[in-house]
Amino acid sequence: MDIEHRAKKIKLVCTDVDGVLTDGLLNYGPEGGHWKQFYVRDGVGIKALQKSGIPVVFISGQLSESTTKRARDLGVEDCFTGVATKVDLIEKICIKYGVSLEEIAYVGDDMIDIGMLRQAGFAICPQDAVPEVKAIAHWIVPVNGGRGVIRSVAEFIIKTKGLWERLVKSYLG
Repeated sequence: MDIEHRAKKIKLVCTDVDGVLTDGLLNYGPEGGHWKQFYVRDGVGIKALQKSGIPVVFISGQLSESTTKRARDLGVEDCFTGVATKVDLIEKICIKYGVSLEEIAYVGDDMIDIGMLRQAGFAICPQDAVPEVKAIAHWIVPVNGGRGVIRSVAEFIIKTKGLWERLVKSYLG
């Protein structure tokens, strides 16, 4: 099945955070905790998906207040952090959003994402993902993590569904 066919079926996008929405670097200071940088265009991509009727879910292995705050700022309703086995959430997510596995796109970059990528109807990764993830991805986005992966995913899915022009017009006022 080609990636356009997979994209047309998508009703929900789930994404890892570190290495997808960020470049994967964690900055620690003397006060404890860490902070992350998020690419603003990924935020625009998330809002574009939401405006197009496609919710977004964050699933991160890292317990992080920065991730929770970013999700809140973007209106991402479900933000799971500190998740050791991400695939354990898939049934709960499918039930909550009323979707099947083939209607989920999952974006991940590392070993912790393999279970979710294998379950999702559209498995996606950034170009700097680990080889094991690249081997199972349906689409390798031609940008590194933290540099617009989700923005690229959003545009591709929305265009494939034929919703792009309407979305652009919504920004014209």
